[in-house]
Amino acid sequence: MSVEAIVLAVMNALRPAGLAVVYALLGAPNARRVLCAYIVAGFAWSATVGAVVVAAVHGVEVGGDATATALVELLGGIAVLGFAVGYIRGRREFVDDSPSRGPRVPARLRNPSLALAAGAGVLTHLPGLFYLLGLNAIASGDPSLIDGVLEVMIFNAIWFSTPITVLVLAIRRPEAARALLSRVNDWARRHERAAVTLFSVLVGVYFTAKGTSSLLD
Repeated sequence: MSVEAIVLAVMNALRPAGLAVVYALLGAPNARRVLCAYIVAGFAWSATVGAVVVAAVHGVEVGGDATATALVELLGGIAVLGFAVGYIRGRREFVDDSPSRGPRVPARLRNPSLALAAGAGVLTHLPGLFYLLGLNAIASGDPSLIDGVLEVMIFNAIWFSTPITVLVLAIRRPEAARALLSRVNDWARRHERAAVTLFSVLVGVYFTAKGTSSLLD
């Protein structure tokens, strides 16, 4: 699995929206059950989408097509830069940006049904730009079908590392799990604007430059 894919998976794992939802689910009366539903449904969805994409790419042998890979990187990089610009403008229009506001999640997630928790797992793991760039990084290595699907599973395991870790801690040490996630969530809320902007710009510039360079070679 390439370094690019690993970095993108880690960035997905640290998305503030996902952290906020996990934090809310951890406070539910049936925290362990709803966290399980969140993980199983979300992982099944995102891993299936990724496996289908990689299998389709492998089937038409686009994995070895340097031009197609470079185009995806170029367009993906430009899209990420566009997201960064839109995010900065949107955050400037947001009046109350204080960390004391707490996680911005629906109140129903504080005492959700299993179905609602499962739905949240899917909604917070819809394929986005970073995921698509990660799949492109996996496919660009032209792995065998089995290796490609395995790398997709590893990518998703990294993406779900936070809720999985929280679930394990919630089973063994519930109070420690909530204290740890509270600190992580507070940090994410305080640094969300700077972190999202910085990483988006870095990823956007990197893939735009890489895609352009590959097309010109």
